[in-house]
Amino acid sequence: MEEQLLISREFEPSSQSATGSEITTEDTQRQANLKSVWMIIVSVLFAALGQLTFKAAMNDIGELSPSLDMVISLATSPLLFLGLAIFGISAFLWLVALMKADLSFAYPFLSLSYVTVMIGGTVLFGEEVTITRIVGVFIIIAGLMVVARSEKAGGTW
Repeated sequence: MEEQLLISREFEPSSQSATGSEITTEDTQRQANLKSVWMIIVSVLFAALGQLTFKAAMNDIGELSPSLDMVISLATSPLLFLGLAIFGISAFLWLVALMKADLSFAYPFLSLSYVTVMIGGTVLFGEEVTITRIVGVFIIIAGLMVVARSEKAGGTW
């Protein structure tokens, strides 16, 4: 098995950089991940905006009840459709980002939506933010920094 791994690595495609050092497929993927960060972040921001729009729509509609009136309210809510459209844009941008980035690199960035939705919920809807939530946000940000830096440093575990 180890012999096969060594042989396959010898034949992996690579090229030479301008400095003459070898560029591996791992380096190429790392660069693709880093180039995708902005697309990932924009996708996450659109997802958060979509969630905030959903919340605004549901605040306008009121309490859900199993009735025809409620179905009509949902089906005719411009805010709800706006939220779906924004969420659709987020999904499209996410798919574009995944064409280049590794899922294991991109997926942790989705946790940024928790941060942005928490801030948006507080600013737009007056939701209470506890110290526990704030600590959680700092943990999320620290985790994302670890993920992002692992690509810059070329780190593997």
